[in-house]
Amino acid sequence: MGRRRSCRHRFRLCKSSIKQGGNNDGDTRCPPHPGFVRGLCLRCGAKEEDAAEGGAHRVGGIFFLDGVKDGGAEGAAPGGGVGTIQVGPAAIPASPAAAAAASIPRASDMGSLLRARKLTLILDLDHTLLNSTGLDDFSPMEACNGFTPSTRDDPRMGLFRLEHYATKLCPFARGFLEQASAMFEMYVYTLGGQDYARGAVKLLDPDGFYFGGGARVVSSEESTRPDRKSLDVIPGAEATAVVILDDSDYVWPEHRENLIRVDRYIYFASSCRQFDYYGVRSLAELGRDEREHDGALAVMLGVLKRVHQGFFDDSVLGGHCSDVREVIAAARREVLRGCTVAFSRVIPLEGVAGEHPMWKLVEQLGAVCVANADDMVTHVVALDPGTEKARWARENNKFLVNPKWIRTASFRWCRPNEQDFPVTRGR
Repeated sequence: MGRRRSCRHRFRLCKSSIKQGGNNDGDTRCPPHPGFVRGLCLRCGAKEEDAAEGGAHRVGGIFFLDGVKDGGAEGAAPGGGVGTIQVGPAAIPASPAAAAAASIPRASDMGSLLRARKLTLILDLDHTLLNSTGLDDFSPMEACNGFTPSTRDDPRMGLFRLEHYATKLCPFARGFLEQASAMFEMYVYTLGGQDYARGAVKLLDPDGFYFGGGARVVSSEESTRPDRKSLDVIPGAEATAVVILDDSDYVWPEHRENLIRVDRYIYFASSCRQFDYYGVRSLAELGRDEREHDGALAVMLGVLKRVHQGFFDDSVLGGHCSDVREVIAAARREVLRGCTVAFSRVIPLEGVAGEHPMWKLVEQLGAVCVANADDMVTHVVALDPGTEKARWARENNKFLVNPKWIRTASFRWCRPNEQDFPVTRGR
């Protein structure tokens, strides 16, 4: 109920923003304002001249209010040497990450986004839009297929040299960006280095059309937290209107409800080793690639269209302000709706079954999980066809599938054909 009240309250703010062309969220979260960059509050976006409380001063082009505690801007840790933040009588140096993050352009305010029927989309880079490997890190089989340290650009296959890397764009990457840009204001957020990130984005967006001429790119230098990602690095980003595409969920501990996990694009063998995909051949080793029309990005584009339509049909046409996190969750629950799933020696069923990640994932996909097989069960998930539940499934004409059926459903956002996931001995 709390979130529903929040949605109704936020819609009043949205309507005000649409009328006035501004962002009134600062009334609910500030003052005190943690500081100002380019005349806008780091947190709420209020204009500098409208800040009426407390003393203030400007250092290094950044405006800070006196009395802000613990380093000022959220997530900015003390240390570094670019600018200072006044705290009482003492000055604490702003961290290099906080200073770098100040260069990230502010997200459009909610009113502007709603008028344009757009949301904010944050895209991971590696294994989502492309895959890179060191020029000296090709596997023997990849070398046999022609990949060497002297490998040259091949734009037709989306292969480029970038610094000391070979970078392969995901098929349909540019087409995906073109279509997604009509629905979203887009950012790239990677934990890779700044030079690499900007070079990779230049390959994806050579005309600078999709990411503000390269300005809407967040790298490890701008990220405020080591090895983790957070919306606090993008001023003005509203979690209620942000969608995240990433192949890893652990890097988004605070925003997993905004996250849509994409199936990893693994073109090179070094990534197979990185993720411990033992016995799996890379696409470069196999001499093939994803297909544009049904690869990971094509699937994700369809999901994004559903989320976008669900948000705006509810918020604008339905008369209240949607929370995109609720839209994502509702769309995900449709994937396996109507299925009842029992597990057979796949997860421990005694006491903690409901806390197991696979059990939770199946429920997030809209299915019902049960510990015991009965007439309501539609699917039995097993690794061994000889278990009691597996035999019961065959005798009672129920679907018997291996766990990859669940994983495929979660990444492709549809119910996979059960016949493609047989349970055989020796799996």
